Amino acid sequence: MVDIFEEVDEELRKDKYQELLRKYGPWALGGAIGIIAVAAGYQWFQASSLGQREASSDAMISAIRATEENQLALAATGFETLAETGVAGYPALALLQRGSVALEQGDMAAAADFFEQAAAATSEPVVRDMAEIRAVWARWDSLSAADVEIRLQPLTGDTSPYRFLARETIGAAALRDGDLVRARSAYQFISFAFEAPDGVRRRAQEALAIIERDEALAAPAASEAETEAAPADTPDATHEDTSAGDSGDD
Repeated sequence: MVDIFEEVDEELRKDKYQELLRKYGPWALGGAIGIIAVAAGYQWFQASSLGQREASSDAMISAIRATEENQLALAATGFETLAETGVAGYPALALLQRGSVALEQGDMAAAADFFEQAAAATSEPVVRDMAEIRAVWARWDSLSAADVEIRLQPLTGDTSPYRFLARETIGAAALRDGDLVRARSAYQFISFAFEAPDGVRRRAQEALAIIERDEALAAPAASEAETEAAPADTPDATHEDTSAGDSGDD
């Protein structure tokens, strides 16, 4: 008798399970398939991205080797292709390298264009700011000290990776254009900054020494010019007085 009740109870459980399966089975199966599809898609994306990054890395290495072997035309082509088809940060790096190749070829304007494109192609401060500074260097002969400061002043903030190099460039442009006050300000800031790179601080101190030397040389010259100008006025005055006296005597 007990066995009969157990069999009936088991049949009832089976019927209930089958009813639940018919009701919710499609949804559960669809959800499971969806999870599998998402996982498979993520794995494919990861594999694809990794493959693309590896391909970009290989292309970058090949182009750099061509540069080292002085095959500049081949290197330029490689960097140009990578700038168009590379993934992640490789396009910006390729443009930066393309600008370096243009410098090697003596084309300053093209180099500046590539550096500016590199700066616009990335939000990574290390690459972007270096590209901005190199663009200024490439256009050095065509930019005034004011132009240089306008372009590089945003790079002098406390968190900018090349803030001291940007200040040094601003100081150099001011010194080149004869603005000793602005040049001294930029170089003094660097020379007193303990966190400034040793090379940048040393060049700033050397520039300050040059400014002081030029000012020391200019001071005696100005004093001598004033001394020479003073006696030149005396004969005229004496002559005028003599003339006046003679006129009175007459």
